[in-house]
Amino acid sequence: MIIPERYARQALVSEIGEAGQQAIRQSRVVIIGLGALGSNIANILARAGVGSLCLVDRDFVDWTNLQRQGLYEEEDAANSLPKAVAAKNRLARINSEVDYEVIVDDVNSGNVEKIISGATVVLDGLDNFYTRALINEACVKMRIPWIYGGCIATYGSTATFVPGITPCFNCLFPGVSGHTSPFTCDTVGVLGPIAFMVAAWEASEALKILVGKKDQVSRGLTFIELWHNSVTIAPVERLQGCPVCEKQEFNLLNRSGDLMTTSLCGRKAVQVVPAGSTKINFELTLETLSKIFQVEHNAYLLRFRCGEYGIVLFRDGRAIVFGTEDPQVARSLYGRYIGG
Repeated sequence: MIIPERYARQALVSEIGEAGQQAIRQSRVVIIGLGALGSNIANILARAGVGSLCLVDRDFVDWTNLQRQGLYEEEDAANSLPKAVAAKNRLARINSEVDYEVIVDDVNSGNVEKIISGATVVLDGLDNFYTRALINEACVKMRIPWIYGGCIATYGSTATFVPGITPCFNCLFPGVSGHTSPFTCDTVGVLGPIAFMVAAWEASEALKILVGKKDQVSRGLTFIELWHNSVTIAPVERLQGCPVCEKQEFNLLNRSGDLMTTSLCGRKAVQVVPAGSTKINFELTLETLSKIFQVEHNAYLLRFRCGEYGIVLFRDGRAIVFGTEDPQVARSLYGRYIGG
């Protein structure tokens, strides 16, 4: 087995070796959320030589992202490129040997199992507990390891879950799917280095899994406070009678509905997701809206202003309504100008 020169220093690490590097090359990694954590995780793992990297994000690059999201450039923000597309463009210049899959979509009960199918590991770059709880159910059901991560202000946390070996996310945060935090990057900010640190920890845990060392992953919740220089690892115990990993009940996976709404972390905005059966004619919608509003568009999305609100519509029918945190307002604007 001959290891390419670009990975030689990594293969020299005794915990990886040539066999481990080959295993990394044969892996499929799914990163869900390409913000402060996910973009930096993707950068590390692409450089490490993963075979296939699936990049999943529902949002587009904004100027406020550039302070901490290491893959993006000013041109990406100026062009409102979807994060998954911008990430792939940059990563392909870093390592063209990796097979990149781009998914510009919201992760929900209707598509999560398809997205993570065949993954060696799933990594969390999300900003909400509902989707994390959903991913936990899918990963437990499909027996796929996944790694949680989050950061805000100067704090960060991460934990690794391996079905059949460790407790699950629900054991750590029971019933958290309905939880929202009053603290967001829009209200308390986020220090760039904490995002890089948590991303590096997540990527390191992923590499352990990729080389077959699942027994060496962290068994606790790692909590990092960067400004005052503290790292704490709290043990995670299996929840007796856990409905997910013990009883194999997957309530979130079995949900379905019509228009779903989600507030976006760090923005006064609400995402509206139509039911899976709903289809839009993007070109016709663009033509119609252009008769009423001044519409900007690219190959992936269109955007326009309606009074105090800004609306971004993606080709898959999702929309982000800026200027409100009220789901009813967002649904009303969606129904009035897009349909549903």
